[in-house]
Amino acid sequence: MKSLRTRLLVVATLVLVVFMLLCGAGLDQAFRGTSMQAQRDKQQGMIFALLGAADFEDSGSVRINGGALPDPRLSRVQSGLEALIFNERGKVIWRSQSFAGAVPELLAPEVGSTLFTDLEDRFAMTYGVRWVTETGALRLLGGGKKKQTRYTVAVMEDKTDYRAQLKAFRRVLWTWLGGAAIALIAVQVAVLSWGLAPLRKLVRELRGVESGQQSRIEAGYPDELTPLAEGLNTMITAERNQQQRYRNALDDLAHSLKTPLAVLRGLVEDDALAAEARERMRDPVDRMQQITHHQLRKAAAAGRRTLAEPVKLKPLADKIVGALVKVYAAKQLRFGLEIADSLKARADEGDLYELLGNLLDNAAKWATSEVRMRAEIRTRMLVLIIDDDGPGFPEDADKLLSRGVRADSITPGQGIGLGAVAELVKVYDGSITLSRADGVLSGARVTVTLSV
Repeated sequence: MKSLRTRLLVVATLVLVVFMLLCGAGLDQAFRGTSMQAQRDKQQGMIFALLGAADFEDSGSVRINGGALPDPRLSRVQSGLEALIFNERGKVIWRSQSFAGAVPELLAPEVGSTLFTDLEDRFAMTYGVRWVTETGALRLLGGGKKKQTRYTVAVMEDKTDYRAQLKAFRRVLWTWLGGAAIALIAVQVAVLSWGLAPLRKLVRELRGVESGQQSRIEAGYPDELTPLAEGLNTMITAERNQQQRYRNALDDLAHSLKTPLAVLRGLVEDDALAAEARERMRDPVDRMQQITHHQLRKAAAAGRRTLAEPVKLKPLADKIVGALVKVYAAKQLRFGLEIADSLKARADEGDLYELLGNLLDNAAKWATSEVRMRAEIRTRMLVLIIDDDGPGFPEDADKLLSRGVRADSITPGQGIGLGAVAELVKVYDGSITLSRADGVLSGARVTVTLSV
């Protein structure tokens, strides 16, 4: 999962890129609109200048002196600026010296109006005009009573200069916007790093609490994080005090039971008491001691602790296997452990030791020659699988999870191994399943999952 800073930086960068693109597109559109409007105004002014220099004759022809042309480019071939005058039948009656090539198809606008056309390689503007002839004189009128002649004046300009100007503008625009975007991203990174520095410091302190290097959150934090730091300190202190109270109460209970049990044990061993009475008392006293010891250990189970330091499973399992090899030396059992050296579980070390000890001891007790154990982490759950090659569990195996219930009455023990495991698993919001092993081993399989 990505860090908070990475997420914020990605979101801020996307927002900035979209903003820059919208700004660039808006500025580009505005520049194009302004340039097109300037082009229209320029060509319209050129048309009016041509009309002022034109001399329309009674025959319908037009004559414009070269010196009266409004722009010297009209007299140079391939200058990029061209002009045409059409009669009412669409025939060219005058063309500038700069015009070369085929006459383009242009629409004739209404009289007194202009039409601007964006062609593939040039801009074209046409203007409709009506001239009236009176007694040989020509005058520009709004309407005439005598001979009227309809003309269309067209001015065309090559797009080369416009395209070069637009390209230069876009290059400068995107260069500056790109530079501004890079600068703003750098500023965002700096601001995010500075703004999230207290959170990183808090994470480091939490890890220090987990590893035991410090006992509480000590550094000062901004006002927004101060309640969080104080709440964490309160939680850590309350948890430790509660655990200590539990253990102190258990110590008191152990001391309280120690003397009465010792008295009972003394009576069992007292030769003055009848042998039959001693035998009748011995088994209940032993059972009381075992049950008391078990209940004390169960009550002392730490369970999941907030900010606890993770515990490596491999050393614990190796230690337990080393002891079981000696206990069951007569059976010459083989133990196979599939536990990664780096596998850690956030649980109390004593709880894990008791859990693994009971599981492996129970498997070794029933195994014929081999016991295997596999451990792995799946989606924040510790999964333990213990297989043996013994006779396996009976059909009503779930009853064995109750304390004091045994598979048979031959194997020594009080039947509290799996019961203790089941109770300890509940502390960690886990589950335990009894089934038959598959693969090479065909005995019992115990599957335990713990929320760590």
